[in-house]
Amino acid sequence: IKDYPEEHRPQTPLSADPKWRYFWRMGPRPPPDQTRFHELNSEAVQPSAFPDWAKVMDGWGSKMIQTVEVVAEMAALGLDLPKETFTSRMKNAPHLLAPTGTNVAEHNKPLEIYAGYHYDMNFLTIHGKARYPGLFIWLRDGRRVPVKIPDGCLLLQAGKQLEWLTGGHIQAGMHEVICSEACTRALQQSIGDKKDKDAKGKRGRSLWRVSSTLFAHIASDCVLEPLSPFKETPEAKLFPSILCGDYVQSELEVTNLKEAN
Repeated sequence: IKDYPEEHRPQTPLSADPKWRYFWRMGPRPPPDQTRFHELNSEAVQPSAFPDWAKVMDGWGSKMIQTVEVVAEMAALGLDLPKETFTSRMKNAPHLLAPTGTNVAEHNKPLEIYAGYHYDMNFLTIHGKARYPGLFIWLRDGRRVPVKIPDGCLLLQAGKQLEWLTGGHIQAGMHEVICSEACTRALQQSIGDKKDKDAKGKRGRSLWRVSSTLFAHIASDCVLEPLSPFKETPEAKLFPSILCGDYVQSELEVTNLKEAN
């Protein structure tokens, strides 16, 4: 982080993110006798207080997966690979739909971190427009830019599994979410609108920053290694052959989301 020039430097995380997140497992999983990674491919757990949870989540999540599959096919063709190169490796993968919320009414200090500077360890990440701005990404040349998603559009970001399969040709996108000036302005407007509507007996805009993110994965028992066009590049040695499930578990252990064996 310190290597970035000041105008493009991320905020340094000093504590855990204040966001709330629920992981809902999307799509079919491999039969138990066909995977070495039972924990990563276990059944979804439905909150008992929401009887329509599975219907709503599966309805939205399936549309997100379908979009990722189309983009994955486009990426394969753009790289002069067979159309099904990536989608065939996504079959029975542990995709996760992860609705994420941060209470900006409580967490609104200038530059407060909602999601610290990081990359995603999955294949492709997709989400729509959040209720409040604050997402920043880093371009390949090191520039930090705010993300602005038009209404009705979805954003996709490359994850580490895609970087692995392309031997670094496509790099996992670094990003952070913070309480930016734009987020503060939107919050102030929401508070004003809420007071006005409350006075009229109407419901105002929520003061939670909510995004609905899907993390699309490569199947756990699929081998991660640079594909043929990228095997002979100088960067290929940085991406040794590894089962995707082993890679995911190593990332979870590093980030203390899973105990080391």
